Amino acid sequence: MFLYAKEQIDQRFRPKLFKAMYSYQDSLDRFSRKIARVMKQTDLEAVLKQEITELLPVNRITFLLIEQSENTVYPMGEHPEELITAEFLLGTVNSLQVGELIELPYGLGLVIGRQRSRYHILWIGLKTNHTRFNSDELRWLKTMSNYASIVFENLYLIEGLIEDLESEVRKEHSTSPWVLRLLFCLSENERRKLAADLHDSALQDQLLWYRKLEAIMMDHPLSDKLGRELEDIKEGLLDVIHQIRETCNELRPPLLKEMGVVEAVESIIEHTQMRVNFAVDFRAKPFSRPLNEEQITAIYRIVQELLRNADKHSQAKLITLELELRKGTIYFRYKDDGIGMDVNQMIASFEHMGLSGIKERVTGLEGDISFNSQRDNGLEVVILLPEMMTTGRPERGISRDSYLIS
Repeated sequence: MFLYAKEQIDQRFRPKLFKAMYSYQDSLDRFSRKIARVMKQTDLEAVLKQEITELLPVNRITFLLIEQSENTVYPMGEHPEELITAEFLLGTVNSLQVGELIELPYGLGLVIGRQRSRYHILWIGLKTNHTRFNSDELRWLKTMSNYASIVFENLYLIEGLIEDLESEVRKEHSTSPWVLRLLFCLSENERRKLAADLHDSALQDQLLWYRKLEAIMMDHPLSDKLGRELEDIKEGLLDVIHQIRETCNELRPPLLKEMGVVEAVESIIEHTQMRVNFAVDFRAKPFSRPLNEEQITAIYRIVQELLRNADKHSQAKLITLELELRKGTIYFRYKDDGIGMDVNQMIASFEHMGLSGIKERVTGLEGDISFNSQRDNGLEVVILLPEMMTTGRPERGISRDSYLIS
């Protein structure tokens, strides 16, 4: 009974009497929520400094950078504490481990990150109440160091990936397939989000106003003139609703992966022929193995762009499409009987930017594409895509493959 009574008293009264001793778990929860929104190294440092300042009465919180290749620590002044601390860190730099807590001559050090030969250290000075760090404080700081090191490493990887992307995109003549795949996957994700936003906001609002207008026309007597005007408005709303639905379907076709590549191409052909003057002859053989969503989306977009280009420029009467799997290679052929084009000027011509985009999409899927055309003799496009794509060379621990379409 005595032990039970003691436990109850501890649970009820000790946290109220000694709040600082029992706020470490709350601090970790708060810190983990804050760092989930961190996007830059400076933001991480600000959150970490704020959290330590609120809980520990220390005389210094300084972020240091050890440049191992230059054997320097900065920023450091001429104060004896700073000089002794810098000398100590340079003497132990070879044994530092990311995420560890080290004892310094004047306080503690948290090793929160490493970039090649650089170590990022958080120097926590001595306590202002002249007491030593107790075991609870040391465990809390160790956990904070581990959290911060994980976030720091992720920020470093993201920064490196962005630098690689920028350098690849700046290349004038060629861009790596993994970069093109990543950009197209990101583009598809943005299309999906935009389609969802249009469907859930603009389309629903239009339907609501359409139903309100329909209810007013049914519930109230209207003159012939007013009735005709409201009927015109009603038809206009229906046209807008139809256009929004069509835009949503173009941005992100529903059930694309579930349909399969042949059915997906058939659906876009059926949709296109409702508004164009040419006929489409689609010849496809069933695929023995289903393609992944990235490949299905790419072929869908390629067909979409080719048909759009034909509608705008080709003046064709008949378009022939072929799609099949040949010994591990996806074979696709487009042929029309239109006015043709000068393929040598395609890349430099803004008019045919859509075809240039098709070429980049095929390159991103590690495929080959050829354009054959002459004036007044139509256009032929042959695309060969590998059924199984190779994974790009990893860098900074990141595999250059993308699974971003969701």
